[in-house]
Amino acid sequence: MPDRALKLVHTSDVHLDGRYVGEPVDGFRNHAERAFAAVVDVTLEETADLLLIAGDLFDNNRVPDEDFVFVRDQLARLSCPVLVLPGNHDVHDHYSIWRRLFRRMEADDVGGHVHLILETEGTSIEFEDLGVTAWGRAMTEHAPENEPLEGVPVRREGVWNIGLAHGLVVSKREGIGSSQITHEEIRASGFDYLALGHVHVWGDMSQGSVTACYPGSPVGSYASAAGGHVAVASFRPGHGVELKRRKVDEAPQRRRGPF
Repeated sequence: MPDRALKLVHTSDVHLDGRYVGEPVDGFRNHAERAFAAVVDVTLEETADLLLIAGDLFDNNRVPDEDFVFVRDQLARLSCPVLVLPGNHDVHDHYSIWRRLFRRMEADDVGGHVHLILETEGTSIEFEDLGVTAWGRAMTEHAPENEPLEGVPVRREGVWNIGLAHGLVVSKREGIGSSQITHEEIRASGFDYLALGHVHVWGDMSQGSVTACYPGSPVGSYASAAGGHVAVASFRPGHGVELKRRKVDEAPQRRRGPF
């Protein structure tokens, strides 16, 4: 186990799409924008070393350019590394939004701290100054053949091992469900922390010595009172990972009666 403490913020399933615009929400075009800005606020408040976005930052691969600008401007508020994994809504296929976003950020000469995980066979990113190795595998198609934890590398000793995966956790793989992640795969992964995405409500999916979590969508309206959270994971040498749930957004109150 490494001798350096670490803190990260973990979110997923923001589903940004600027085409869904109604009345402005606290100066934002929609609830998803407000919630994502709140995620960045929490990352700053917690003085986190990393921000993990485990899939479905965008709702689809056809969102307008305004969404790129919004994401760029929000992430520019951070100096810590940001890791972003595609999900089943924003898959990394031939029409991938990630190709467009990468070109946009490169042209604007911003986002050097933003790391897109786009390798479909999986890739590891090392942060030696943080004592971290992070791994993820980009999704090209949300299908039964897609196994988000296929090809997990051998655990590295002396650093914190972190994984990102977007899919459905199941006790065992069966049926025709897409992008399934089994309990045994989590247990055998060797990660200290597995950042999950796909499910819109909070869920502790830890198995064995691996702390694994769905933070749920930070957008409260996507999951009523059960949504609107992010995960804050604190890594302590000799103690492992402590998980905390933080509320960042409330579902809008529904009116009752004629008024």
